[in-house]
Amino acid sequence: MSEVFAVVSGKKKKEAIIELPKQMVNEGVKIVKQSLANSENIVRVQANEYIKKGQANLIREAMMKGYVEMSHINLSISSECLHAEYEAQHTTERLVSGG
Repeated sequence: MSEVFAVVSGKKKKEAIIELPKQMVNEGVKIVKQSLANSENIVRVQANEYIKKGQANLIREAMMKGYVEMSHINLSISSECLHAEYEAQHTTERLVSGG
């Protein structure tokens, strides 16, 4: 025997019908009852996870912005020093070839 659950949501979400074995439903009910007993801890854990994910996204965005800014700085530095690189290469080739 199985249980059928219907999930109906708002505009952005779709309807889903899930059929589960009766044993799985009974185990799920037990877990939910235990969870409700510790609901304060569950909310605290979920809040901490949300904060950690938010901080990770902020750090990732800051790193991306930093890399973009540094790429412009590195390009300008390399462009300014390009003539020195060509001069060093020319001098090396001249000294190696004996000219």
